[in-house]
Amino acid sequence: MKKKIKEITSVFSQDNPKIKKQIDKVKEKGHQRMTILVIPHGYDSSFHFQISHFTILFFLGLTLGLLSLAIFGIVRSNNTQTQINQLSKIYGTYFDTYITHANQLEEMKEEYSKLNENMLELFTLIDGQDDELLKIPAEDWIESSAIDTLQKEEKEDKQLDVGRKYLNEIYELRQLKHRMGNYQRLVEANFQFLYQRSDILSRSPLFNPMYSYNLTSPFGMRKSPTTGYWEYHDGLDMANATGTPIYASAPGRVVRVTYSNVGYGHHVIIQHDFGFSTLYGHCSRIYVRSGQEVKAGEQIAEVGATGNVTGPHLHYEIFISEEGKTDPEQYMQAGVY
Repeated sequence: MKKKIKEITSVFSQDNPKIKKQIDKVKEKGHQRMTILVIPHGYDSSFHFQISHFTILFFLGLTLGLLSLAIFGIVRSNNTQTQINQLSKIYGTYFDTYITHANQLEEMKEEYSKLNENMLELFTLIDGQDDELLKIPAEDWIESSAIDTLQKEEKEDKQLDVGRKYLNEIYELRQLKHRMGNYQRLVEANFQFLYQRSDILSRSPLFNPMYSYNLTSPFGMRKSPTTGYWEYHDGLDMANATGTPIYASAPGRVVRVTYSNVGYGHHVIIQHDFGFSTLYGHCSRIYVRSGQEVKAGEQIAEVGATGNVTGPHLHYEIFISEEGKTDPEQYMQAGVY
């Protein structure tokens, strides 16, 4: 193998007489000179200069190289401009959308800030415990946590060039998301309180038993319209025409439907949650029976003048198992329907 390499080397070596002769011919032709005569128009004098074949070939090659480079640059510039125009169209198409979303993000941040302040104020009003608030991380921790998460995602994102980052709006949106997630405990605490209170209110006797009436006798001490003596009045007398609908003031179970000649006449007693009971007296007609479940606002009877009365009206009472009878007007004026 080494021998063959030496033979090939010796053939193409400059020491080879044939190769050396060819090289000498090329050098001889290359060093031959040409005389170029320049005669300016209108002048008697002229000048000339000589240039070798090698120099002519050099300048021809240089000219061709520069011309090729210029053509390549023009073609590359046209392609680049085409790409720039395409990107400009895309950028112009999505720029308005980007601006809109950026503005929406700012609005979301402002609205969340206001909402958060309202939730904190509400938490204070409902006597929230400080221990609940201590569970909410600090703002600095939330921000750093969101940034760390995004930076990890950037490293794993194969479509993102090395060293490139997401838009600032993505960082702000992620921080807002983290903040909302960490404040979820506060929202849940407020929701739980409001849900429980709403449930209590919906099952308490706060619904007016009549849509319209004339309050003829309040709760408490009064002069009896039948005897003229002072007595303690256990409820409200709500006057209206006979046949006016009477409604259950809360959901519950009917525990008594009875009649008394000297007392409430035809009357109904409904038992509610949380120890409440309501009485509806002096009815002309009753639409429910003992043991029946009724809803708040469901019609149970009609106004009448049965029992010990001077005219048609509803005698309405609210009593609590542990406290006894209470003023119904306080519940009717609660403003919850």
